[in-house]
Amino acid sequence: MADNNKIQEEIIKADIKEVERLWKSNIQDSSLESLLEKMTKEELVRVAKKYSIKGLTSLKKAEVVERIKTIILEKYEQALSIIDEDTLKFIEDLIDNNGQKVYECNDIMYSNYLRNRGLVFTGTIDDELFVILPKEMMELFKEKINKELHQKARLNKEIIRSIAGMIYYYGVMDMNNIKDSLEKVFLCGFDIDFIKALALNGEELGYDYVIDEEVVYHIDVEDVEKLMKAQQLCDSDYYKFDKKSLVKAGEPDYIEENKQAEKLKKVFKELFVIDNNILREEMDSFIIAIKNEMSKEEAIECFLEAYEIESEEEKEIFKYELDIFAKSIKRWTLKGNSENEIKKKEQRVVNEIKVGRNDPCVCGSGKKYKKCCGK
Repeated sequence: MADNNKIQEEIIKADIKEVERLWKSNIQDSSLESLLEKMTKEELVRVAKKYSIKGLTSLKKAEVVERIKTIILEKYEQALSIIDEDTLKFIEDLIDNNGQKVYECNDIMYSNYLRNRGLVFTGTIDDELFVILPKEMMELFKEKINKELHQKARLNKEIIRSIAGMIYYYGVMDMNNIKDSLEKVFLCGFDIDFIKALALNGEELGYDYVIDEEVVYHIDVEDVEKLMKAQQLCDSDYYKFDKKSLVKAGEPDYIEENKQAEKLKKVFKELFVIDNNILREEMDSFIIAIKNEMSKEEAIECFLEAYEIESEEEKEIFKYELDIFAKSIKRWTLKGNSENEIKKKEQRVVNEIKVGRNDPCVCGSGKKYKKCCGK
C-alpha cells in the first residue's frame, strides 16, 4: 500500500509540475520575447526542434530566447504552410479577441500544438486561465491569413483526416504507401516530407493513430508486427475508399457504420433500455475486437456479457445478428475488406472461371463474355 501511495504522490507531483509549466503566473507583457522568457530552457529547445534548429543546449537561457525569437519570426510561415483548418480558426479566434482568449477545455489540443511552436502561450491573468497570442505574431498573422491560406489549411485538414481514415480501415501503413494512396484519392502528387509533416501534425492534434518512424498504426492495434505479416499474406487488394469516406472515418473516435450496425442497434433497443452512448461504446469495442482478429465466438460472448438475457431463444437471435455484423466489419488483416466482401470476390472469380469465352456475359448485357466483361 505504501508503494502505491508513493506512486500516486509522484503522479500528483508530476501533474502539478505540468500545470505550473503550462500556466505561467500573472502574464503582464504579451510580447514574444517576454512570453518566451517564461518558458524553461528545456521547453525552448523543444520549440527549436519544431523548426529543425539544433545546438542550443550550450547557450545561456537569454541567448536561447533571443535565438528562438529570431527563428520564429523568420520561419513562422513554415508552420503556417502545414497548419490545418481547425487550428487556423483557433488563431483567428485569438485575433478576434485581441490576442487573449479565456481558456476552454476544447482548446487544449490547439493551444498545446501552437505553444510547442512558440506561436501562442498559456498563462494566468488576474488568476484566470488565458491563451495568449504574442502581439508581434498577431500582426504577422493578420497580414498572412487570406483566402489562399484558408484553402491550403482546408486541404491540409482533408489530408490529415484521410490519413487517419486509412489507418482506421487498414490498421497499419508505411509512409510511402500512405503517400501513394493519397495521390490516388486526391488525384495529384505530394512530396513525401509534406505528407510526413501533416501525419505528425495529426498525431499531435489527437487523431487516432501512432507514428513509429516510417510506420503509422491505429491506437487500438494490439500487435503491429503480426498485423503487417498478416497483410503480406493477404492476396486481396486494399479496399478502395473515396475521399469522402476517408475524411469521415478520420474523425477522432469514429465508429464504423453500415446497415447491419443500424439493424443491431434497433434489435437491442427493442429489448433493452440502454443509453445511446453506452451502446455506441460497446459496439466500438466489438468492432475493434474483430479488427484485432478475436474469434467471432469470443467477441460475441464478451459483448453479450453486459446484458442479462434470460431466454435462450433471444440469446440466439443476438448471436445471429452479431455474427452477421462481424462479417460486415472492415478488417485490418484483410486490407480494409470485410469477410463478406472477400467471399463475394472469391465467388466472382469462381463464376468467371465457369463462364466460357463465347458464353453470354454474366452481367446480363446480352453480349458474349469475351466482348464484354471478359475483355
